[in-house]
Amino acid sequence: MSDEDTDLSAGTGFPTAPVTGRQQFERNTRMIDSFPLSFFLPLVVHALAGLTTGVIGVLAFRAPKRRGRHHRWGTRYLWAYTVVFFTATILSLQRWSADAYLFFMALTGYSFALAGYGARRFRRESWLMRLLGKQWVVAHIVGVIGSYNVLWTAFCVDNARLIPGLNQLPPLTFWVLSTVIGIPFIIVSISRFVPNRGMPSFRSRAERNTVTREAGVGLSSREEETV
Repeated sequence: MSDEDTDLSAGTGFPTAPVTGRQQFERNTRMIDSFPLSFFLPLVVHALAGLTTGVIGVLAFRAPKRRGRHHRWGTRYLWAYTVVFFTATILSLQRWSADAYLFFMALTGYSFALAGYGARRFRRESWLMRLLGKQWVVAHIVGVIGSYNVLWTAFCVDNARLIPGLNQLPPLTFWVLSTVIGIPFIIVSISRFVPNRGMPSFRSRAERNTVTREAGVGLSSREEETV
């Protein structure tokens, strides 16, 4: 029996049982906390990116809805969400039979984020103006808040079972909780930042500009400085 097929017991010099192919594979594959390194590293990056996206989302939401901090935080939010999407894809592909649903959730959330960002970024493009007109603000709000809801839904579905107390709730709770919380934010945001869209206004131009400045969305030239 060769040295490659045997182990020597510590301090005895006697050979132990032959090393199987699986054992040899596990020796050659670095493991961290029972996870292969190819899974553990994307998992760490994914967790950090998810936390970063969650924090940036709050900062972007709280920033004044005009050119400046809101726009900068929104761009960072999209970049962080991009990392979440790609790491979720890597993790899902390695355990497709168990985690395929996470890929589709990441795809849905990232699509919302891209749509919300693109609605503002390309709002002056002719093709988007024909498609949405001034309703790009609605698309922006629904896209960004929708992506944030999907982010938290994925977190709850995948991790709530590990949290004492929450693991006693029905699984369906974690699929709908974030959406139930997020829908009022969408409604309030639309009512605040999209005043009287699609409705005729009998106010003077000065009155309309005053209202829209307070709401944070301009119906005149100030529109390009908001959201």
